[in-house]
Amino acid sequence: MRRRLLVLLPVLALPGCATLSLLWHLPPRLAACPGPIPSASTLPSGDFVWNDRVRYRGGKVDAGFTLVAEKRADKLVLIGLNTFGARAFSVTQDGDAIETDARLGRALQVPAETVLRDWHALRAATADPPATFELARPECGYTATFAAEGRRPLDAVSASPSP
Repeated sequence: MRRRLLVLLPVLALPGCATLSLLWHLPPRLAACPGPIPSASTLPSGDFVWNDRVRYRGGKVDAGFTLVAEKRADKLVLIGLNTFGARAFSVTQDGDAIETDARLGRALQVPAETVLRDWHALRAATADPPATFELARPECGYTATFAAEGRRPLDAVSASPSP
């Protein structure tokens, strides 16, 4: 019995070592950039869908996302896709409430709330697509470069197949 336990002990310890190994190799991450996040009511009236791209550079971080934002009344949903097209995060802003879902957890290199705050800065700069917008945040140690690619009324978006 003891011999079996001794043989199994290294096998049982392996997942713990693998987890520790992954913790040592997490990608660099920007710290959350403090500051108020504007309300979705500051966006143009009406329901819209925006398509944008953003690249963050600061310290050892060089990360990019494709962004899709949908606004209905005073509710905004911002989704960030990684370079493989997989959802990296989503942020829902309903009134003053902000809810995030960062599927990558600690491996997400830019906090979702930071992306939302910067996305609002892009919209406030009235960068109509197609346009580029560079946002320097020296107090937070990064620069975000946005490419505004498209904006369309939500009623122009149809989920039904063509006839």
